Amino acid sequence: MIPLLLILALSALASFPGGSAVNACLGQCWYSVSPPVFTHLGWYQAFKTTWVNLGNANVTGVVVMVIHNSLGQTAAISTALLNLAVGANGTAYPVAFGLARGEYSSSVFVVTTGGVAISATMVASFTV
Repeated sequence: MIPLLLILALSALASFPGGSAVNACLGQCWYSVSPPVFTHLGWYQAFKTTWVNLGNANVTGVVVMVIHNSLGQTAAISTALLNLAVGANGTAYPVAFGLARGEYSSSVFVVTTGGVAISATMVASFTV
């Protein structure tokens, strides 16, 4: 169910402006400024992720966070939108909803609104 929702969300996002900048970004053009940091955002738990756009065009990125439990099962998927101009950096906070107490691992990466990967994947472990 969760993967289907992610596919539907990414399909809907493809219609937003900014997806055409993909042609200017061949391969990885968004880089992590620092490792993801597990933090609290009000009542929510989130990962603070900071990115810099080293491509040659403004790009709207979908920051995707996939969370796995200690058994390796996908426990949650969260996204956050971030629009970065050339050379700019920005911070996104994909939120982790409703996780039970336990040990988790998250994979965080960025795709364009058209679904093209524009960053490497960062992995971070955390405890709820």
